[in-house]
Amino acid sequence: RACRLFSKAVVSTQSTGEVFLIVVQRFIMILSDHIMRSEQESRYTQTLWFRCTRDRLRQTLVKYRREVKRYMVTLQTLLFTPEIEHKILECFTQFKGYIA
Repeated sequence: RACRLFSKAVVSTQSTGEVFLIVVQRFIMILSDHIMRSEQESRYTQTLWFRCTRDRLRQTLVKYRREVKRYMVTLQTLLFTPEIEHKILECFTQFKGYIA
């Protein structure tokens, strides 16, 4: 019985981590898509919506800093890579400075 409970706890923790990574990935995708579309249409990229959404990403990283620390290598390797828009990467860079 105890082994099953431990196993369920491990699966739950893994699922929570996967959900967290998916949420962060969605933030990046939505922000990146906004930048790409705005540039294609020669529109201003730093709209109020963009800034609020980017700030929400920043708040999410701070609020869930334990999860971020646990998945820091994964976040850096898969999501916050040098290829993404610098305004998005800047959130993660500032967060790393905050937790240092």
